[in-house]
Amino acid sequence: MYFQSEGVDAVLDSLAAVGVNAIATAPAVYEQIDQLPGDDDAGLSEELPRREPPVDGGAGSVRVVERLLWGKSEVLINPSPSAPPNMEFYKGLKYQPSRATAFTESGGGLIQRIIDGAHSRKMKVYFQISATQVPGKFDEDLPRLPNGEYPRHRMVHTVSLASDDVRAYICARVKDLLTSYPDVDGLRHDWPEHPPYRLGDAFLDFSENARRIAPRLGFDFEPMRVAANDLYTRLQHLSNADLAAFTDAHSVSYTIAKVLARIPALAEMLRFKAALTVLYVKELRAALDLVSKDKGKDLSPNAFPPPLSLLSGMNFSDVARYADSINMKLYTMHWPQIVYFYAEELLAHNDRLLDEGMLVTALSKLFDFEDGDTGTSLDSYRYPPPDVPHRAGVQAQLRKIRQAQYEVGERAKLYPTVHGYGPLGDFEKRLRLAWHAGTPGIWINRYCYLGEEKIRTIGRLTGFSK
Repeated sequence: MYFQSEGVDAVLDSLAAVGVNAIATAPAVYEQIDQLPGDDDAGLSEELPRREPPVDGGAGSVRVVERLLWGKSEVLINPSPSAPPNMEFYKGLKYQPSRATAFTESGGGLIQRIIDGAHSRKMKVYFQISATQVPGKFDEDLPRLPNGEYPRHRMVHTVSLASDDVRAYICARVKDLLTSYPDVDGLRHDWPEHPPYRLGDAFLDFSENARRIAPRLGFDFEPMRVAANDLYTRLQHLSNADLAAFTDAHSVSYTIAKVLARIPALAEMLRFKAALTVLYVKELRAALDLVSKDKGKDLSPNAFPPPLSLLSGMNFSDVARYADSINMKLYTMHWPQIVYFYAEELLAHNDRLLDEGMLVTALSKLFDFEDGDTGTSLDSYRYPPPDVPHRAGVQAQLRKIRQAQYEVGERAKLYPTVHGYGPLGDFEKRLRLAWHAGTPGIWINRYCYLGEEKIRTIGRLTGFSK
């Protein structure tokens, strides 16, 4: 969008001046619209009209862009594919690509200009696409809770990783994109996992697709489903005594290990989720290599950080066998939001009166979000407005980077991904932390939050400007 709004050369020159050597963009072009045709939920699909920046399940509606987009701090956009799809790749598939529009015809050449312009400035170009969002989702391909229901109020409406039809479509799209843009350097897939933003998301996926694929991957489906359903039900009958074991950071690991040792089917559930992600990335690797063998194309999936990665299904070690790099998301504005979402559901659906402060402390410790004192109420964990620092510990961020580094080892590169949203001082602190963490480099997410002072901060960090 900023290439359309500010111009290709203006954006690339600004980034090159501070040492940026790679960019990621969507293979799409955008037109402004006056209103959305339906519910304003940015998580519905990357191919549907939406607000920019995304509203993050409603909680992130406080977000506005820092760099004005067509002169506005928030816009409604309608995406079109940047190139007409090659229908040969989708022949016989259940899911079919979005068709080219008049806007594709008039504006689609922009993407090749971006690629050419970036390469002339010694920058790599990656396409970022969703791994689990497809046009026109069929109900049977939605992920399910162990009781067969679809989770309430999801922030991101991803589909089932277990669906052969979904994976076939995404692999076809990979082939299509790399054929249309043979000189793009790689692909960044977002959400090749089940993003655990809400409590229900942590208990996916027990759809019929998952039931069918489980034996193929070596898993006994029904014991996992029963154990997961029992735990999901148990969470509606918590006591403050139950929470106490999670309010001490030193006891959390032992408590979790004790539960998994007592109920091995829960450990199998986590292994099953990870196996689905590995299968997906393996198939993406095969699709990429089929059309770009010996051309050095990178496969670079995005990932939730530990320990959320256990719930999402991101096994860094196994994924690194097929990926060239993994981008671990330090999206710290989401951390308090996750605590809020989980606590909100547990408070609303529990049959006992829970201490609010104890509950948010337990969740923050469980996910290892903070270093010291935690908040005392649900309100302490609301989505941070643009001028409020994020509730994220420095050591907590470093621990997540170290844990992921250890898992990845030498098999692939690990890139911490720092989000640009938030006040300047907080952004700089998070940026410096990631930069000095000993990884081969970092990604910075969302140009829309990189005002001129943040751009200069990047330059000072890289040594390209004073």
